Amino acid sequence: MKRIDKSLAGDPNFNQISEDFTSQFDSIDDYIERGIGFGILHNGEVVCGASSYSIYNEGIEIEVATHRKHRRKGLATVASSALLLECLKKGIYPSWDAAIEH
Repeated sequence: MKRIDKSLAGDPNFNQISEDFTSQFDSIDDYIERGIGFGILHNGEVVCGASSYSIYNEGIEIEVATHRKHRRKGLATVASSALLLECLKKGIYPSWDAAIEH
């Protein structure tokens, strides 16, 4: 697991899992400055992520996605847990509206 940084946010694999990880920000630099998230890598490729979809004064809306081949392994739980713990540490409210993609 790795905190989302500029290199991870610019990785094509990261955006293939979900363009919404950074889509609500003006740029990757804007995301790095104001967003927060974690990615899980397998053999150097991003296979799961949990990130701020959008931000507001005291909180974030959360986006979580996992590559189809790596689902049902608990990766989303791990990445989401890291994101939630970071939110608690920073006093940020994590708002989460979950939907299952089939």
